[in-house]
Amino acid sequence: MTVTTEAHRSPAPRRPITDAAARLMAPDPEWIPATPSVAELSAGIAGGLFGALAAPVLAGPVFGALSKMGPNPGSRPIESTDHGDPGWFGPDSVAWRVHADPSLLVAGIAAFTLQTLHPLAMAGVAEHSAFSDDFMGRTKRTGEFVQGVVYGSSKEAERLCRMVRKVHTRVVGIAPDGRPYDANDPELLDWVHIAEYLAIAAANRRFAVRPMDRGELDRYIDEVAAVGLGTGVEAPPRSWSELLGSLERHRPNLAVSEYAAAGVAFLDDPPILPAAAKPIWRSLWGGAVMCLPPVARRLLRLPTPSTAELAGCRAILRTLDNLGGDGPDLTAAKKRLERS
Repeated sequence: MTVTTEAHRSPAPRRPITDAAARLMAPDPEWIPATPSVAELSAGIAGGLFGALAAPVLAGPVFGALSKMGPNPGSRPIESTDHGDPGWFGPDSVAWRVHADPSLLVAGIAAFTLQTLHPLAMAGVAEHSAFSDDFMGRTKRTGEFVQGVVYGSSKEAERLCRMVRKVHTRVVGIAPDGRPYDANDPELLDWVHIAEYLAIAAANRRFAVRPMDRGELDRYIDEVAAVGLGTGVEAPPRSWSELLGSLERHRPNLAVSEYAAAGVAFLDDPPILPAAAKPIWRSLWGGAVMCLPPVARRLLRLPTPSTAELAGCRAILRTLDNLGGDGPDLTAAKKRLERS
């Protein structure tokens, strides 16, 4: 079932509005996510050195904890038909480099924060996935999909996309404002797609060791359009400018619903975290907020993260990066391609 949303209908002619309202709704200038400040870079260097020195002590406990999030793709046997298959992207793609950086940790937080701003998309999340009750489970499933379609074989990427489309068939209902929603509505699929990959791009620009340049932003968005098509997006953006154009098209439908407010409040101070982990989360949360586009920052009225929080975020990510080795999905992909 597909529900026709307002964005599918021909827009009604607009009556004249005040100059102030027209200025408020004027298209945003092209937004290119910022790169790190000198203070952040310095903190990242320090974090990287710490990670390299502490790897013998910390790597085991850290990666042991992460392994509990899900099965290790590198431990699965490779099917004979998958040997040598580069998947949808391959080692020469921008996506392989981008998704290997720990900045994806911040991107995941930013992506969900941005997605909350579409009331119908957020109603589907709140009413069907119990986000606050299953935060780790939802995070694990999302991570498995995002990394699986990039590093998995072609068959695995297709399987993951089929699974998402199947799960979405059950996510239907009536939002609190009385509008019906359907997770397979192409408009909602488009919104989730651009929010996900905008957040990954922004986090890469701000926190990766080797951030994408302007041309690589275009290449990355063009590459991940395959994921959009696989999950049912009718015309995913093929460049950074097209992605921003899609964001601008969704902008009149964005709002801070009660579900959105509850979701952002949860992320601002997750009750599931022990007190000792709260300072680390504050830095990661600050980094995620900094990765939001201007329209999201305006609507959510989130304070600008401090230099200390952003520096701390980079230090944490660079520490993780230097604890050793590739991630399990990249390791499995290299094994499948027999790359060292």
